[in-house]
Amino acid sequence: MAMLVLLVLAVIPFLPMLGAIPGLSGNRVAVAKVEPPVFSTAPAMIDGEETTYAPPEDPSLSLTVPSLGVYGHTVQDDASAEALDEGAVKIPSTGFPWERSANTYIAGHRVGYRDTESYYQFLELPSMKKGDEVILEDGDGGQYVYAVTEIFAVEPHETWVTEPVAGKDMVTLQTCTESVEDWETIGPEVMVSGPDTGRLVVQAERV
Repeated sequence: MAMLVLLVLAVIPFLPMLGAIPGLSGNRVAVAKVEPPVFSTAPAMIDGEETTYAPPEDPSLSLTVPSLGVYGHTVQDDASAEALDEGAVKIPSTGFPWERSANTYIAGHRVGYRDTESYYQFLELPSMKKGDEVILEDGDGGQYVYAVTEIFAVEPHETWVTEPVAGKDMVTLQTCTESVEDWETIGPEVMVSGPDTGRLVVQAERV
């Protein structure tokens, strides 16, 4: 009996550790690290009730900005110069509108090229005002409506404007300006989009 008591006393200190091992505890479950999905689901309204919206297979978007006279323009998920010359592009490293806390970052030309959607696409971007509407639509017909909250210019190296802001669903529109201070002039700096140009940034939040 004495030997049995000693054996029990010797095992008791190890019981907490045994409980953490799968299969040795009836009331604990081993927890593995789970990586978040590539796409999160965003809320959508169907018949007045909130549901989840699965991301579309086609990553391209449609852009409408009534104050700019832009309706249903294609936004490619491609930041190449060739894609930008065709029309607006989403910076691939930034989020999609169906992702939570995304900053969907879209760039477009001020002047662009004739016979493409880039032609004068963001010419009047400096005239946008707070409250102006920006609408994105995905390949499955899901709509995301935003209202302009901020209009400002940055230097080309200030890439922080592409980053998401916790708790906010955003879309950002960008185009080149003659300089950070001069948003209106259409001059040689805008046409070459060099390091001395400014970047006009219009940010809108989901409504």
